[in-house]
Amino acid sequence: MTDTTVFVMRHGQSEGNVAHIWTSARTGYPLTELGREQARAAAVPLVQRDVTAVYGSPLVRAQQTAEEVAGVLGLSPLVLEGVEELHVGIHEGQHDEDVAPIAMEVFGRWLGEGDFDHGFEGGETGREIAERMSAALNLVADAHPGESVVVVSHGGSMAVGLGGLCDNLPVTFVGRHLLANTDVVEARRSGGEWHCVSWAGLDPSRDVDDDR
Repeated sequence: MTDTTVFVMRHGQSEGNVAHIWTSARTGYPLTELGREQARAAAVPLVQRDVTAVYGSPLVRAQQTAEEVAGVLGLSPLVLEGVEELHVGIHEGQHDEDVAPIAMEVFGRWLGEGDFDHGFEGGETGREIAERMSAALNLVADAHPGESVVVVSHGGSMAVGLGGLCDNLPVTFVGRHLLANTDVVEARRSGGEWHCVSWAGLDPSRDVDDDR
């Protein structure tokens, strides 16, 4: 069996993060200068990992992050459909203060109860997010057998998608360790199965509070 390692990275700080706006629009908000610095810094430890490709979701903040990461690694960024941020439906473009109560309920269903058939009104269900993330990451692994690649994605989709994809990521663990800007999840596919090697520096297998 040939293992493929995928470093799934959350994008750097965006102007939308600073303004506390919820958006999955492809135009969206660009990175701040700090976000670009975060991306370059996050790429440095990957220089020694023989990365052969850098992908980013179609959203501008992910594309700009991928550009910075690829620049450090001496590669050209590619676009990957299916790893964009979750669609928040009627809440698109709203402020955190307005969306927070709904988001707590939705994420609680997903990452607290494992109810992936729930979602934002007019948006995606957790199951739909998990399915598109799984399809996209498997496509990348198929294209790069035995290699290491970077995929720049988004916090919400990473939490739901990777939690459903990796065999050692209980949703309760993911819910307790949501990802900050440019946090990296190292996932490995071997024999068709995915395993989380590191979740932003944490080893899920050593998380003693999980009861999976």
